Amino acid sequence: MPARSGGAPDVIVVGGGFAGLSAATALAEGGARVVLVEARPHLGGRARSWIDPTTGGVVDNGQHLFMGCYDETLRFLERIGTRDRLAIQPRLEIALAERDGSVGWFRLGMAPGPLGAILGLLGFPRLGWRDRLRLLRVARAARRTAPPGPSRESSGSDDPLDRTTVASWLAALGQSPETRRRLWDPLAIAVLNESPDLAAASGFAAVLRQALQGGGDRSGLGLSQVGLSDLYAEPAARFLKARGGEVRLRSPVLRLLLAGESCAGVVLAGGERLPAGRVIAALPPRELLEILPPPVAGGRFFEGASRLPEQSIVSVYLWFGTQVTDLDFAGLLGCAWQWLFTRGALAGAAGTHHVTLVRSAAGDFAERPKEAIVRSALEDLRACFPAARRTPPRHALVIKERRATVSLRPGSAALRPGFRTPLQGLYLAGDWTATGFPATIEGAVLSGHACARLAAGA
Repeated sequence: MPARSGGAPDVIVVGGGFAGLSAATALAEGGARVVLVEARPHLGGRARSWIDPTTGGVVDNGQHLFMGCYDETLRFLERIGTRDRLAIQPRLEIALAERDGSVGWFRLGMAPGPLGAILGLLGFPRLGWRDRLRLLRVARAARRTAPPGPSRESSGSDDPLDRTTVASWLAALGQSPETRRRLWDPLAIAVLNESPDLAAASGFAAVLRQALQGGGDRSGLGLSQVGLSDLYAEPAARFLKARGGEVRLRSPVLRLLLAGESCAGVVLAGGERLPAGRVIAALPPRELLEILPPPVAGGRFFEGASRLPEQSIVSVYLWFGTQVTDLDFAGLLGCAWQWLFTRGALAGAAGTHHVTLVRSAAGDFAERPKEAIVRSALEDLRACFPAARRTPPRHALVIKERRATVSLRPGSAALRPGFRTPLQGLYLAGDWTATGFPATIEGAVLSGHACARLAAGA
């Protein structure tokens, strides 16, 4: 069906991050006229990029990793023509840097399917054979869990892993403190943006199942070769406009328009009314509750959103005059910072070497002053990569995403609403909804595509 222009939109999408843009482009591809409204002056939400004015380098508001098993995300990027801007490993391969300057490697085997995972775990560096064999218990337990994905339309869960923490789950599977320190805890913090002692095990098991089950490039990690805005935000906007859609920036929604028990559009902050029988709200929990009428926001379906805690991520960008490491990325063991990324072509000024250090589940650490955060990052960088000791950084930039993701703790499944709401014509998208995944890019895009299907079918 060809897209039509002019007149009232078929669907309004509120929010211009991964969830909103994936929903909007899927609808536009099917011929719907879509109007996307975004409160900020830019698209991308918590995953966007800009140019650092000091160096001219491209920075993201938080480093994001992708995976070869992110089927919905790859489908979205293929739709908007930017799949080639994402580089994915042919198999999972992670450098693990120690504070003594040594680097070990965790690689999955080249054998297909679960056999590759088994070979990789049995070869995990600097663990005794007993601990390596016990790693297989986690892989086996993860494979036995239900496939991740939206399995329900309303809140509630009977998953026993939603009632226990990652730490308790790993302990029950016989994982030693050293195994946790070297492998499971860094992975869990990266995936869940929460301490393993607090996070529910269900989301971690879901991601492990996806990564370990497929083998090969489905287990590989992916990095964008361009800034995030160039990876998806701006290309998605062009895709929409080329199909008769409209993107409105600086257009915060004041409230939803209701007609009885049905959604009838939105009212923008300036008072303009945009009528539409279908609205996809791709907003974080707080913003969603603010646009709902109080009786609706306090209803059983929506009230759980107010009880989902949030967690922060802190990133430090450092520019050096010489190369401090030739690794694309590495896990940092025994450090305050968990990951290092080399920005490569995104460095900016000629002759500079650009790296990023990331601390997930940052908590109160995000409240420290910039100078203290940079000192901490340099301490870990110089401990793990001795070349960094020989040169001071030319420039440092600290980015604090205080509300990076929701924190999915035991019992959170009951607080995550489904995509279809009690209001006819209103659908919810976002990494915090009932996707079956933790709060990841894949969960956000999955929710956007699911809402697009529901809205198209309405």
